[in-house]
Amino acid sequence: MIKKLREILEEQKLDYLLINSTDEFLVEYNELSNCARYFVTGFSGSTGDVLLSKENIWQFVDGRYHEQADNQVDHKTTTVVKLQLGQTFSSELIKRIEPHSTLGIVSKKVSLNFYNILKSGLSKKQCKIKGLDFEPVEKIANLKTSDNGENIQKISTDISGLNADEKYKKLIRKIRLNNDQCYIETNLENIAYLTNCRQYKTPYSSTFKAKVIITKKYATVYTDEKINRTIGEYYEIKPLKEFEKDCKKSKQVIFNKATINYYDFSLIKRKSIEAKYDFIKEMKAIKNDSEINHFKQNFEKTDNVVNKISELIKNKNNLTEKAISDEVENEYLKQGAKQLSFKTILAAGTNSSIIHYSNPSEKVKIKNGDFVLLDCGGHFDGGYSTDITRTFVKGEPTALQKKVYTTVLKMFLNAYNSKITSRTSGFTLDKIARKIHKQSGLSDFNFNHGLGHGVGINVHENPPTISCGQSGKRILKENMVFTIEPGLYKAGFGGVRLENTVYLTRINSELKIQSLSHVPFQENAIDYNLLNKQEKQWLKNWQEYKQCKK
Repeated sequence: MIKKLREILEEQKLDYLLINSTDEFLVEYNELSNCARYFVTGFSGSTGDVLLSKENIWQFVDGRYHEQADNQVDHKTTTVVKLQLGQTFSSELIKRIEPHSTLGIVSKKVSLNFYNILKSGLSKKQCKIKGLDFEPVEKIANLKTSDNGENIQKISTDISGLNADEKYKKLIRKIRLNNDQCYIETNLENIAYLTNCRQYKTPYSSTFKAKVIITKKYATVYTDEKINRTIGEYYEIKPLKEFEKDCKKSKQVIFNKATINYYDFSLIKRKSIEAKYDFIKEMKAIKNDSEINHFKQNFEKTDNVVNKISELIKNKNNLTEKAISDEVENEYLKQGAKQLSFKTILAAGTNSSIIHYSNPSEKVKIKNGDFVLLDCGGHFDGGYSTDITRTFVKGEPTALQKKVYTTVLKMFLNAYNSKITSRTSGFTLDKIARKIHKQSGLSDFNFNHGLGHGVGINVHENPPTISCGQSGKRILKENMVFTIEPGLYKAGFGGVRLENTVYLTRINSELKIQSLSHVPFQENAIDYNLLNKQEKQWLKNWQEYKQCKK
């Protein structure tokens, strides 16, 4: 693979090639069978691109994947670049490109936004970017996507709150198109939201592959997938191949630079107008009452799954990581899930320090004294994601395990119960949790990920972002759904993460965070001496909520 890719470098007169983890729709969770990056380095994480030169290969990973990438790549050929909090992929990529070089990119797999960042940074080094209209890895490996024959399904307005025509009208009022303009949308979650359509063809995704052109009169959905019913009065459906032709017909095209790929932008470049913001993304970030109620129903089912697994771990011996992971999926299906919303993370013992450990083993048995970290979620009828994490201790925990568990619990309780104002951001909540970690004396444990993320049709939705990065500084708004998931990890010891999906609501005119999950925390893993009076009361309220619901 590497030898042949370097031959392509020579043929295309390139010094470097960017190899992506995504597809032309810029999805976060691309199947490994369709992930070019996976075929080059063997790293199986959901994100993390590769830079290849004539002499080197760099695998870039964020804090969730530092340990996993180290375990999976061949260090004889590949260097793992471990991005720290605050570091950006683009800046670290640009650092590794020598002046006066040419970088090759696959035009369909890079967003316009990222292309512009690269262009700005590389121009200072007198470098060039060459867009490729083919995928080099596909010339060597057989990239393919799943096809289980599932058709597109429409969801009920009891779930969505608004029908597709109502959403179209609301969108048109926001964009304010004139007769010569159109708006293009290529983000799959946005399209699924707008159309109220879902498909369970791709693992861990409830979206369908499509692109949309919206005019003042109607919306055209370009897809090769089959739908049994009309979407709405203001929608028509055409084959995906006609998208390019119709793009070229338009006089003025409004687009989003963060979600359009560079190839699609090249179709409209001369008549393009950048959108003020991502209209559909902003709409779907604020859930309506029907959506919130649907989330509540789905999380009752999700809680049932986690409670069942908790009892299994507690009462049954000689279980393996794989056996528990398989049982998680079985329980979701019993609860009515269409599929999982992401690959289950089930990590035992020292594996629990691998933040996104997603390859549960048949060889790893759960022993007394082991941490067992479970991070799971499902897609139910509406195609919205659920997401929850609990870390269990099999048997009796040690003093250090209790200290780590209780510190993470304190991080959660204080962020969850913090006072929310009209100016509170995700950055604010993240800072609260990091302060507790800093004061805990557990400086040898890392917290290399954000405190949380938005949840919607995709399990990772933005906005909101609950992190110490720039994106975390956006204000949290009523009816946003997001996670609070502090974690502490130490290689060779293990890790603890406690995650609940929550929403922001108004109670007696005050903004409050309310949890959609109510799985109790493990009592014998808590060191009550580390909790102050207020934290003990918060914990009591949490634990009693579940008891009264039994």
